[in-house]
Amino acid sequence: MVNSIVLPIKKVSALVDSKITVEIKDEGKSLQGKLVAVDEHLNILMEEATEFINGKRGRNLGTIVIRGSNILTIAPLI
Repeated sequence: MVNSIVLPIKKVSALVDSKITVEIKDEGKSLQGKLVAVDEHLNILMEEATEFINGKRGRNLGTIVIRGSNILTIAPLI
């Protein structure tokens, strides 16, 4: 039996103040920027956000809030 279960909120909280990429529920759309804050619903606040559509750079969005129910994946940028 597994003794240590890591909740998604703890993993995402560990990424605060780092660059992340977020894939959202919109065909081929993702956002990259600095994670500023996250709450218990996985709503996130990002700064310096840039939109990518089908892998191509789009608009610079600046500071944005993304509702957790619209997020497919959250990953650190390497």
